[in-house]
Amino acid sequence: MKSPYTFSLLIFLLILLPQKQTTASNILSPEARISLLTAGPGEQLYAAFGHSALWVHDPAYNIDEVYNWGTFDFDTPNFYLKFMQGRLLYKLTVVPLHVFLNEYRQTGRFVHEQTLNLTFEEKMRIYNFLQINRQPENIYYLYDFFYDNCATRIRDLVDEQLDIDWGPDPHPHVERSFRDMLKPYVAYKPWIELGIDILLGLPADEKATPWHTMFLPDDMFIAFGHARHYDGRVLVNAWREILPEQIVWESPFGPTPVITFWLLFVAGCLTLLHRKSIMVFSKIYFLLLGTLGIIVFFMWFLSDHIATALNMNLLWTLPTHIYFSVRMNSISAFTKIVMTWYARFVFVVSVLLLVSWPVFPQSFHPAVFPLIALSAVLCGACLIRRK
Repeated sequence: MKSPYTFSLLIFLLILLPQKQTTASNILSPEARISLLTAGPGEQLYAAFGHSALWVHDPAYNIDEVYNWGTFDFDTPNFYLKFMQGRLLYKLTVVPLHVFLNEYRQTGRFVHEQTLNLTFEEKMRIYNFLQINRQPENIYYLYDFFYDNCATRIRDLVDEQLDIDWGPDPHPHVERSFRDMLKPYVAYKPWIELGIDILLGLPADEKATPWHTMFLPDDMFIAFGHARHYDGRVLVNAWREILPEQIVWESPFGPTPVITFWLLFVAGCLTLLHRKSIMVFSKIYFLLLGTLGIIVFFMWFLSDHIATALNMNLLWTLPTHIYFSVRMNSISAFTKIVMTWYARFVFVVSVLLLVSWPVFPQSFHPAVFPLIALSAVLCGACLIRRK
């Protein structure tokens, strides 16, 4: 008689075990909450614009999961090349809250929580989506800084799974381009601001719609605070500060790019007084500009980054400057003719850029003005000398 009872007990346990696993992984209790986590900017460049993640917390089922779409694998083959090309895959990782907070606690960055005002059905809809997204075959995506990042992934998820009215523009009297929106985050890093400005092309000067402003975590934090469900319920019904900001932002020390390059312009003009000095200075100057032009060219034509395409900075950082710098002293008659026409071309383009500066479709960094002016001066001096 023991055998049938043992067999029945075994069948009962086999049936019960999957149900228990399903309850723990796929079902939330009514007390569960889903929150948007917004982390403040950090001092490192990769952290300069903040971060967003989604937290699911359900004490009844011991669920503590932070969904983070901003991670990548440093062991990826050709990591830096793929990053430059815009072909580095980012991925979704899921960790407990205390693990997620470790980095922000150590670096002094703030973390804010906005608890989403959701019905049980809405919570389950989002949670079920997350369970599909966290599957190994679904965790990777091709990152795009403006249009597909850690913040926009959450924005798109919430918009697709819920009926959300994002309301009017929270900044109705301010027209901001993507480039404008980045500047406050690098104001304390003027040389990094210059580098970013030079690498960004015309797409960065497009006016950002209220929808697109949410590529920045801080702006998405504001948008979530203003948003409502279509039945009138607010999207966020609670807010708290999990970690306070500990970073003390200090004014930059040392010469800024604008001051440095105007001093360089003056130094370049002074070399006009000495024939040998101007030749040495011009060679080094155009060699450096051409090297910078190779980077700009690469980011436009050999990269998948949308933001670095159509970059008009290539007009003054021509990679051909390298050849010009090497051959400008050539005694060959043909080379002299080529160099003369090249100098004329650079002079005309530089003057046109300076004259059209206020109305040019792409916004140039102020530090670029003395560099373009210096190109015009050096090429003008070259033409006068050859004549």
